[in-house]
Amino acid sequence: MILLGLNSSGLIHFGNYLSLIKPVFNYNLKKIFLADLHCFSKNISLLNILKNKILTIFSFLSFFNNIYYYQSFNKNILKLFWLILCFYNKNKTKFFHFFNKKKFFSLGKICYPFLMCSDIINNNNKFIFVGIDQIQHIEIYKKIKKKINFFLNTNLIKKCNFIINNKILYSFDKKKMSKSNKNDLFLFSNEKEISVFLKKFKNTNKKKKSILNFSLNILNNNYVIDLFFKNNNNFFINKIKNIIYNKFLPFKKKFFFYIKKINNVFKKINIFNIFNKNIINNNCNNYI
Repeated sequence: MILLGLNSSGLIHFGNYLSLIKPVFNYNLKKIFLADLHCFSKNISLLNILKNKILTIFSFLSFFNNIYYYQSFNKNILKLFWLILCFYNKNKTKFFHFFNKKKFFSLGKICYPFLMCSDIINNNNKFIFVGIDQIQHIEIYKKIKKKINFFLNTNLIKKCNFIINNKILYSFDKKKMSKSNKNDLFLFSNEKEISVFLKKFKNTNKKKKSILNFSLNILNNNYVIDLFFKNNNNFFINKIKNIIYNKFLPFKKKFFFYIKKINNVFKKINIFNIFNKNIINNNCNNYI
């Protein structure tokens, strides 16, 4: 069983598709973990968090009909989170990457990796799928696991196998596509929105961080290369926007179907939440 973790700070974009959905699309044994508590470390209103939470789960349901559950549904994750904080030295937090980028940040930002460690330990999953930007959090998890096991003189926290996806989708500003960079595009955008987004790319023949690189990562088709080099930029954009839109159209129809059947969907998700709550409770009883 592979665990896929995602926070609900924004809508699912093409970067999420490349890093989370596409690599495990044909793999049946998946659990989707929605880390909704992580959103509070960002400057997002509660109403937007709840809205994004609903739309995120519906977006994933369009691709996978697997087990879904929320981080906030089980409070034992927070209990273990406090225990982890007691095992970590504050002087080591200076190595966190956001210390170099921002002068002002909340304590929630500092504690973000520790809450992620609590998620990993609580779920007790054998395989966990993560992006390449989460490597530093994996290192923190390994250090905390080693320290707790040494302190308690037992192999209490079991080893997890991390599957790291090293693919990065670059946006029009030559930065990684992400919600925090505000350069993302909703996965189920209409043709006009896709066209406006593609026109923001600078016209260049360099593959990396170009419109060609973006198109190849999403479509993975040799036809895209021929289309790019044999036609002008406007023709290429018009053709690619149609291909991308039609590729995700069946999933978009499912997305709107789930919105119409919102009550039935949440009944199903609540059953999964109760089932996984019992599993996490059993794991937490070993630690707390």
